[in-house]
Amino acid sequence: MIGSPALRAGAVLAGVAGATLPFSALAVDAWGGRQAAVSTVLGAALATVLAVGSLVLAVWAHDKPQRVFLAALAAGFLGRLFLFGGGVALLATATDFPVAAFMASLFGYYVLFQILEVRALRRLAAARPAGLP
Repeated sequence: MIGSPALRAGAVLAGVAGATLPFSALAVDAWGGRQAAVSTVLGAALATVLAVGSLVLAVWAHDKPQRVFLAALAAGFLGRLFLFGGGVALLATATDFPVAAFMASLFGYYVLFQILEVRALRRLAAARPAGLP
């Protein structure tokens, strides 16, 4: 079962998105207009979903045997790849939102979330008892 470290770390990622996204959207709205702001929000939302899903999966697989851990890692990577590609393709083909604002937001938030995710996983590894692999 997914324990409280995953829930806490996921809540931190969602909290960071919730705290910074209104300011990002307002800045982009003032600079590029309403459609660019909506595109920014969509990119940040996709990055948040990808990061929280990745973190929850990593924490779940953390204490599993190596084979299960690697399978979860591969499945998570492929799942994020399909969600990322599908989100970009859907935005580019089905909407008239600016793709540049979406991509900038997606990558900006994704990099921020990767930093926070690595910190959370390092804390989890440090808190692990010494006898466990």
